[in-house]
Amino acid sequence: MNARLLAVGMFAGFALFGCAQSGAPVPVSPSVPMQPANVGLPNQVPVVKLFNTPTGASWPDYIVSGPDRSMWFSEFYTDKIGKVRMNGQMTEFSLPDNTDIEGITIGADGNIWFTAPGANKIGRMTPQGTVSTFNIPASNPDPRGITRGPDGNVWYVEFYDGYIGRVTPDGTITRFALPEGTESSPWAIVTGPDGKLWITESFADKIARFDPNSQTFAPSLTVPTQYATPWGIITAPDKHVWFTERNGNKIAEVTSKGKIKEFSIAQPGSYPETLAPGKDHNLWFTEMQAGNVGSIDPKTGKFGALITLSSGSIPIGIAQGPNKNVWFCISFYNQPMQIGELAFR
Repeated sequence: MNARLLAVGMFAGFALFGCAQSGAPVPVSPSVPMQPANVGLPNQVPVVKLFNTPTGASWPDYIVSGPDRSMWFSEFYTDKIGKVRMNGQMTEFSLPDNTDIEGITIGADGNIWFTAPGANKIGRMTPQGTVSTFNIPASNPDPRGITRGPDGNVWYVEFYDGYIGRVTPDGTITRFALPEGTESSPWAIVTGPDGKLWITESFADKIARFDPNSQTFAPSLTVPTQYATPWGIITAPDKHVWFTERNGNKIAEVTSKGKIKEFSIAQPGSYPETLAPGKDHNLWFTEMQAGNVGSIDPKTGKFGALITLSSGSIPIGIAQGPNKNVWFCISFYNQPMQIGELAFR
C-alpha cells in the first residue's frame, strides 16, 4: 500500500535538493478555549501561537528540536523538510520525489535523519539542505519512527516487516527482527533511561526493549488494555518511559519497576499521538482525532490544561523546543497547514 494511503487510512479507518525561503510567518490567532490546569501555577497555562507552513498542502506530521535553535519537521505530502525558527520564520528543503517522509530525528553527527516509507529508504540531510538516501535491504519494510540511539547511531522501525534497524553515520544499515515478527507493526522508537531502545508494537499491544550493546531483546511488556495500539513514545524528564495508546484512548507510563500504568483520556476516540515535556513540568500530547493538545502531570497522573484547536485540526507530532516551549504540527484536509507553539509565561 502506498505510504500516503496508509497514513490516511489508519487515521480514518483504524478507531533535487535546494531550498525555498518562505516570506514572513503568518501567525494565526484562533479562539482557543482552555480549562485551568489541575496542577502547577495558574500562569503556566500556555499561550497558543500558530504559523502557516509555506506550502499549503504539506501535511506536517513530526517535529524535532535541532542543533541550531530551530525546530525541524517532516512534510509528508510535499516531500520536504521544514525548519521553523523561534520567531516563526520558516524555510523548506526539497527531498527526492515519492519520499513520503515520516519520522525525523537529529543524529549524533548534527544532521537531520528521516524515514522515507514511500521509497523504503533512510535519509540524511545536512542543516544546509544536502540530502543522501540509503536503501533498506528488504522488499517492503515501510520505515516509520526514528531516533538517535545511545551508541551514536540512528535507529528506526519497519512497520510492515517487524524489524528495527541501525544506521551508522556512513549509512550502513543492519536489521534486527522483533520477537513478535510481522505481528508487531512497530511505529515509534526511543532511547530509554536504561540505555536500551524502547519500541511501541502497535498491533501486538506490547512495548519492546532492545540492548544495542548485546544486540538482544528483553521480554516485551504487554499493555494491559487489549487493542490499545501503543503509538508515540518518549523518555520523560522523570526518567520514566511514557507512551500513547491510540485506540485505547489512554496515556501510559512504564514505572521504574517495569509495570505499565494507564490513564484514561476523558473524551472518547481522541487518538492520542505523541508526547513532549513542557516547561510547566507536565507532559503535553496531541489528540489527532479530537483536534486537541492535552496535558498530564507525570507525578499524579491527573490531566491538566486542554487546548482545543480550530475545527478540522489534526495535530500529530509534538516536541519541546530550545526555548522550552512546546511545538507541534497541525494538518488539515482543506485548510493551510500549521506549526503551533505553546508559549509558557
